[in-house]
Amino acid sequence: MKLKTWIALALPLVIAASLALALPLGAQQAMTPKIAVINGDRVIEESNIGRTVSEQAQARADEWTTRIEAKQTELNDLARQRQEQALTLNEDALIRLDADIDQRNVELNRLRDDANRDLQALSAQYQGQINAALVPAVERLAAAGGYDLILDTRVQGLLYFSATLDVTDEFITMVNEGAAGGQQ
Repeated sequence: MKLKTWIALALPLVIAASLALALPLGAQQAMTPKIAVINGDRVIEESNIGRTVSEQAQARADEWTTRIEAKQTELNDLARQRQEQALTLNEDALIRLDADIDQRNVELNRLRDDANRDLQALSAQYQGQINAALVPAVERLAAAGGYDLILDTRVQGLLYFSATLDVTDEFITMVNEGAAGGQQ
């Protein structure tokens, strides 16, 4: 009984090992994809394009911060003036001062919104510049190193894959067959 159990367990292993040995070396290597990993954060910090784009983005953000802080200071000064003069001003003057404070608040909020829109647009523009530099480099790295798959640790996304690994067509066929089977 023990001999039969051993044979039943060992036979698939022996078959698999003999098949692996029977395959040509190139076929064995083709079965194992060559994978690389890139630390995207380091690329942005250390590459020329990454440093340039980061410096430009920081400069633009600093400009917006300066403008927003100046507007906030104006608003704070006006609110402080309103508080200090509340007892000495007549009601019409207080109403005008309150309206001025409200207007400056609206301007401050618009300025913040403008800054957010500008920085988002700038981010998209810079992402395009970075991609224009990095995508060809990834393709050259894949070709030079013979990589089938390159992953980015920063975004945890797929940067490159060999077309030989792509089974999308087969998967779509299976999905469509499954959907057709479910409809019938």
